[in-house]
Amino acid sequence: MELNFEDLRDEQRMIAEAIGIEPYLALTRKFGGTSIYIAKAEDIQRRIDRDRRIREEFDGSNYAQLASKYGLTEVWIRNIVYEKAEEIRRKPIDGQINLFDFLQSKK
Repeated sequence: MELNFEDLRDEQRMIAEAIGIEPYLALTRKFGGTSIYIAKAEDIQRRIDRDRRIREEFDGSNYAQLASKYGLTEVWIRNIVYEKAEEIRRKPIDGQINLFDFLQSKK
């Protein structure tokens, strides 16, 4: 498809000028005919910072407190801390030996 900036309307031309004509065409192929929302950079950064703080404050059981503190649902908190929750869940209890180490000590 041969497309020039002059072929586009105001907002579409602004997007194409910002990212280039080829990336603009890629967007039209993927999202043409739909509405997409482009978040503000500062909103994205705020979310990244918030999620980092939530992961830092997560202790393995404080889902409700974090949800209340940050105005989110517990489900959303669980999504944010999923990897850390799994890490905590897999961590042995202090003083507990795992089966492999126990069997090795019996040799």
